[in-house]
Parts: sequence; structure tokens; C-alpha cells
Amino acid sequence: MPVEITRRAALRAGVLTSIGALAAPLLPRMAKAAGREIKIGVVSPKTGAMAAFAEPTEFVIARIVQATGGVIENGGVRYPIRFIERDTQSNPNRAAEVTQDLILSESVDIVLCYGGPENANPASDQCELNGVPCLASDLPIQPWFFGRGGDPKKGFDYTYCAFFDVDTYSGSMLAFMDKLKTNRVVGGLWPNDADGTVMAKTFTETFGARGYKIVDPGRFDLPTASYSTQIAKFRDAGADIVQAIMPPPDFTLFWTQSAQQGYRPVAVIAGKSSEYPASVQPLGEKAVGVSVPIWWTPTFPYVSSLDGMSAHDTARAYETSTGRQWTAGIGSRHAMLEVIVDALKRTADIDDRDSIRDALAATKLDTICGKIDFTTGPVPNSAKLGLVSVQWVKAPADYKFPYDMAIVENSFHPGVPVQREPFPIPYS
Repeated sequence: MPVEITRRAALRAGVLTSIGALAAPLLPRMAKAAGREIKIGVVSPKTGAMAAFAEPTEFVIARIVQATGGVIENGGVRYPIRFIERDTQSNPNRAAEVTQDLILSESVDIVLCYGGPENANPASDQCELNGVPCLASDLPIQPWFFGRGGDPKKGFDYTYCAFFDVDTYSGSMLAFMDKLKTNRVVGGLWPNDADGTVMAKTFTETFGARGYKIVDPGRFDLPTASYSTQIAKFRDAGADIVQAIMPPPDFTLFWTQSAQQGYRPVAVIAGKSSEYPASVQPLGEKAVGVSVPIWWTPTFPYVSSLDGMSAHDTARAYETSTGRQWTAGIGSRHAMLEVIVDALKRTADIDDRDSIRDALAATKLDTICGKIDFTTGPVPNSAKLGLVSVQWVKAPADYKFPYDMAIVENSFHPGVPVQREPFPIPYS
């Protein structure tokens, strides 16, 4: 079901009043708006295997509405903004369909998409085809770029991606792995999809060059009912480390079956799944020690470019407003919408999509997730974010959730403080 969020809807939901007292003074400003309505399409995997990615989106949209007063100022004109969110159901075909609907039926001015290549790539393709500016996130840059047939000599005309690149991703993992006492044997759990194909090649090369032995059972289709084959190969090879790139339900199944079959690696790095509390909660005690490189936590020393709210305060506001634990998607979603608002403010001609695209491409913005600059990526149309490695730990007694993430390595984001040293997974 489509979700549309305006300032009035955000206020009715009660989100704004729970995160600040800015709402009241901003309300009268809406009457000054003289321009047309600006429509921002949001392509979200609200249901299906990737639903954890979308959990904070409505909260973040309400935050943006609050911080902007529901308007964008451009050229002395105040334009009301409306966010129109569509659910991909975590299905690539559906992602293409809803994006096309946003473009052709809703006439959106710009699109935000996120949640792995299976969601962001088809959405980006539709925007590129129809000449609509698009910003993708929450997927590594190379699977987004090369998974869509990108040419490094040409790039794309309308579509951009801001997230981490695979070299930063693998480097962050290596920095973490090197600090643990292991036999340097890594089992690769890399599926037959855009992420798995790119990561298998990258990790095999980079880990191998560092002296790690790779045990790769080969690509496999998702979803699958059993990981017994992979577990047996990892166990027989004595793999002390597992690196996985898979959606939350699939990782939960793998880790549960590993426990049942007596496989106990020293470290498990679970990308695309353990970044999200909703994905880790079913694991209970088995979550402790699971690691992943991550792009945002409440301890990041950055603030919103829109209203100066800190990462810590934003995370706690989310927990108070929703009753759910913070998730890294708060930071990336917030940062991407900061970028979109900034680009729309700087656009020379707000009625020209090429002009909006040009403003997006020229972005150099300090956000709640760090600096976004589309000249910093490894390929055209991309902006690179830093990463830290975290491990799940038992939370302090005064925290209302049983587990939390602790930053254990920061070589690829040294401005973010480390909270504890890396540790092997404890088994009872």
C-alpha cells in the first residue's frame, strides 16, 4: 500500500512532537509557500526478505519534514514537499514496476531507492530510462554500478549511489580479522546474486592476497531450505571465519543450522543482515560476537545538515518514538534525504529534471552520516562512505534492549571512536 507523508501527516503520527519542539514555530511558514508541490519518490522494501532495511524510513521522512517545515526554498520561492513511498516487496520486478508508477503516474521530481541490488538496481534502471534523477543507497557501489552494466568511462546520466565501496568493505573486514587469533581460513557464503557475484571475486582476491585461505562452496540460489552442504565444507576445512552476504532470514537459518550441526567458527561477518536489530533478535544469545562493517551508529560524531541534531539524539528519538532499537538505516536514509533536499534547494530550474540532476551531481554535503561528495567514489556517479566494524554484545543493564553493537575496529573511519577490542564468538 502506498505511503505518502506530508508535514500534516507527520504531526498526526506524533513523531515530530516526540523528537523536538520545532514543529509549532514552523507551522505558520507553510502559508507562505508559493511554488508547486515537489514530489520525492521513495522506493522501499517494506515487506519481504529485505523489510529490515525499510524499518526506519517513515520515521526519517517525518524527521525531514520537521526539519524543513515541509517546504524547500529555491530562488525566493517556497515549495511544499511530498514524499510518496512505494513497497517493492523485496522483489526486483516489483521494484521496477513501482518506480515506473512513481515516474509516470505520480510525476515525481526525484527518486530515493535503497535496500540491496535487488531493490535499488531495477529502480535506478527505470529512472535512468525515463530521465529522472535518482539517488541509491544501502548497497555497495560496485554491485550497483557494474550490476547495471555501468561503464567506468561513461557513467550514468541520471542515477547516483552513495554508500561504501567493496574495497573499503573488504579492507574493514581484514582489519577486524587481523586482530583476532584464527587459522586464517575463511568460508565464503556468497549467493548467486549481484552482491554475491561481485563480493566473491573481490573477497577471494583481497583476502587471498593477505594470506587467508578461501573455502568457497560456490554460488547458490536464494532462498534455500538448508545450508548443510556449506556448513559441512566449512567445518571439514576448519574455517575459523565465515563471511556471508545474504538477506536476514537466510543468515538466521544458516547460523541456526550451524549451531545445530556443531559448527563453531571464531568469527562470523554477516553482511546484509546483522546490521539490523530486527534481523538479529531471533538469534538471541547466538547474536553475541557476530560482526559486520557498518556505516552509521549513534556514536558517529556527525549532525544533520538540516537542523544540527546529532547521531546519538536521532537514534534515541527513534527508539522513543517507535519502541524499536536504532538501526544503521536511520543514518543512511537521513543522509540521503539531506542530500536530496540540498540538491533541490540548489537547483537552477526546479521544473527541469536535468537541472535537478546537475545539482545532485555537484553535491558536497556534510550529513549525519558524514560527507557526501560524488567525486569520491571508485566509479562515476558514486560517493564513498567510511566504515567501522562492530560486534553484537550484551547491552548495559540501563539500556532497554538486550543486545547492542559495539565498535571494535575503525581503520577505515578513524574519526569514529572504538568502544572495545575485537573478541572471538563466545559459545556456552
